[in-house]
Amino acid sequence: MVNKANNRYSKFDFLNTTGYVFGHPQRLIAIDHTESVSPWSDPNIHQHNHSEKYYFLIKGHLEIFIRDFQITLHPLEILMVKSGVPHAIVGGTGKTEYFGIRTPALDDKKVIDETGKDASPLYENERLVSGEWGHRIPLDMPQHKNCWLIGAGSALYESQHLIMAYLDFPTKETANAGIGTRHQLHLHQKSWEYYVVLKGEKLLLIENTLVTIHAGEILAVPPNVKHTLHSRQAPYQGFTIRVPVELDDKIVVEI
Repeated sequence: MVNKANNRYSKFDFLNTTGYVFGHPQRLIAIDHTESVSPWSDPNIHQHNHSEKYYFLIKGHLEIFIRDFQITLHPLEILMVKSGVPHAIVGGTGKTEYFGIRTPALDDKKVIDETGKDASPLYENERLVSGEWGHRIPLDMPQHKNCWLIGAGSALYESQHLIMAYLDFPTKETANAGIGTRHQLHLHQKSWEYYVVLKGEKLLLIENTLVTIHAGEILAVPPNVKHTLHSRQAPYQGFTIRVPVELDDKIVVEI
């Protein structure tokens, strides 16, 4: 649900929301959110011919079929399914909360088969798994926090369509390190930036306006809009997404 929009930014509320949150006007990305929903299953195994699909699980457990095996996704894990890979949610436990992210957000879903097939499970010693099908990424591992996790260049896991960082700062000192040095006023020539706050608050300077992003909100900044991090309220938890993947479109702006 949009709760504020202008030509400099848009803000969306996902707190207590189950369903579609927003989609990019040029279909670069779409995000939906599911909260406090009992386990369920997709009616069909399907694939997206051109899009990547991400499941970012916050609470509960999801059972997901991928090609010929089955994964139990745990809280604070991301499952990336690459384009052309058959997959489906086939169950879970507990009340689930998760984000479903698709990029690009094309009408490219193709039904492959009905759900209900037997598949070999992955066990707990295989929580960090990668293959030609995609990646399962546990966010509680230190190497996965506070860095460019998914994308291109220095990102740990490759994506052609999305750049993502997962941020987890338990203290005020860690949450605000680098402000004014590493974090400078800048713009992106072609890419959109999305700030998703799960816990705490983030304060951005956008052009000449301070904008607070509360827990349960997403803020979208379009290309060619000057912005920078002003401060974070700790404990802070969230993630940042940039689409499309444009490695050299950031321009630092002199004040």
